[in-house]
Amino acid sequence: MRIDEIDQEDADIDWFATDSNGCILHVASGGGILPESVAASQEALLELHQYFLTLPETDSPVVTEADAGADEGSYQGFARYARRGLFSFAKTRLHDRADTRYYLVARPQRPLTVAELPKDIATLLRRTQLPSSVAQQNAFDAATIL
Repeated sequence: MRIDEIDQEDADIDWFATDSNGCILHVASGGGILPESVAASQEALLELHQYFLTLPETDSPVVTEADAGADEGSYQGFARYARRGLFSFAKTRLHDRADTRYYLVARPQRPLTVAELPKDIATLLRRTQLPSSVAQQNAFDAATIL
């Protein structure tokens, strides 16, 4: 079932993507419009969400410099994904549908890659891909998603 635009605007939906090197991103939508590849299937999104939250945690994530002054409690949701190997991003301007920019909140010490995933999960994840590598980026624009 497709996630309609009203639901997208009213919710902070966790979604996932891969980059050109196979690294995996977690993105908190912040009430923004989802990429069509994500919005197309609520079931696929739920399957990815459940998979990543059941992975064991690894070393502590590295929190980006830009967020170092913020309350540590606000990072907990982002940190749980980074401890599982995902680069974790938040929306730059919450609930601004037109804004497609996201900033890095937590970076994994050891990134998980698509090559390490079960085939069915990797197939779902590859539907949403950034055209570049996130390893050295502190931000990205969802409008560039393939």
